[in-house]
Amino acid sequence: MSTKEQKQETPEPEIREKFRIKSLFQGRFISNDFLIRQWKNILLIVFLILVYISNRYTCQQKIAEIGSLQKQLTDIRYEALTLSSELMGSSRQSQVKKLIETKGIPLEEAKQPPYKLMKKSEK
Repeated sequence: MSTKEQKQETPEPEIREKFRIKSLFQGRFISNDFLIRQWKNILLIVFLILVYISNRYTCQQKIAEIGSLQKQLTDIRYEALTLSSELMGSSRQSQVKKLIETKGIPLEEAKQPPYKLMKKSEK
């Protein structure tokens, strides 16, 4: 083999351009060989970034919803506690007696305590 043939067989190393802002604005960066070879990976990274942003936004919405539901729950608990205490107060024997007297209903308080009725067993 001659030296001429050896030169033809060995490819010359590619001259890589340095990344410069000027090449970005001129559009040379997009036509760079690296971007052409790695377009699938770049697309995957962009997709994963979008999924990450979407997931974070959804989580923030759910956290806000959980906070508002917890506030509603405490409000409802306090309201239920208030209503049950009012009911307990109004159902006391003395309160019932006063209510009957103010309404003018002819009822009297029992003088004898209640007793249990028993059925006689047949033997």
